[in-house]
Amino acid sequence: MDEITAICANGNGAVAPIGCSSIIVNNENSRVLAHTEDALAATLNHYYFVVAHIINDTPQGKHKVKEERFMSLCYAGHLPGYTMNYNHHGLVFTINTLSALHLRSGKTPRHFITRALLSAENYEQALTVLRDEGVGAGDGCSINLSFINEEPHKFYNIEMAPVLEDGTASRLDIKEICCGGHNCHANRYERLCTEEANPWLLASSKSRMNTFGEYPPPSCKGDVVKMLGDCSGGEYCVFNENNTLDELVKTIAVGVFDLNKKTVALYSDNPSKTEPQCVLPLILKEK
Repeated sequence: MDEITAICANGNGAVAPIGCSSIIVNNENSRVLAHTEDALAATLNHYYFVVAHIINDTPQGKHKVKEERFMSLCYAGHLPGYTMNYNHHGLVFTINTLSALHLRSGKTPRHFITRALLSAENYEQALTVLRDEGVGAGDGCSINLSFINEEPHKFYNIEMAPVLEDGTASRLDIKEICCGGHNCHANRYERLCTEEANPWLLASSKSRMNTFGEYPPPSCKGDVVKMLGDCSGGEYCVFNENNTLDELVKTIAVGVFDLNKKTVALYSDNPSKTEPQCVLPLILKEK
């Protein structure tokens, strides 16, 4: 929303030097979605894992939701849904910020769309939320998602861009990651054709994707942890921490979702060098 306001006021987007990286592995032995959360260093120790169970007497909102139960990493004062998340229907998803140049006022901010995504019960409902028919997204992001119990086992990377000037639905590009596949995504559009802003974020994304390209295709959780803990790449490394007091941006958290084991491992330090601070179960709704 801050970017939309800035664009509409003076034509300049917010140049926020933050980012994140997500890796998907999908094969017969491993179903993993892992994510680094990079943020301004000032946010360290000011983020929270919110676990919520919301029950309404009657269906609420555009998507007519009566019950929600989810876990989400949140920054203070922000809506849940925009980082790494899961809900009791088995939806697991992570978000990569994308900086489209042409943002749209009067449209739905991405933080609102991803908050609504926390209620999705299946893949079709997730797409309905992301398309936001009748209004559409005012800004963009990349969504990496899967449903734990849906058959066949698939992951999706969905790039969402702001609506066209006369449009009323988000622009989506959907990539399926079937069994035997993997995918990496950072903070630039890889497939959807749209002009981008924030040169810092684009340079950082290019560097991180180049680093991932130097590794063999990941096939297990161990491969993913090693890649997300990579500190090469100079200024724009995957795991961002230079151990100085003047660093502006750092990796504040890493989450590794294991869909086969129905767990999420959470790290606050380099995952390739440390054990997770905790491993939490992904508790699903009984049918």
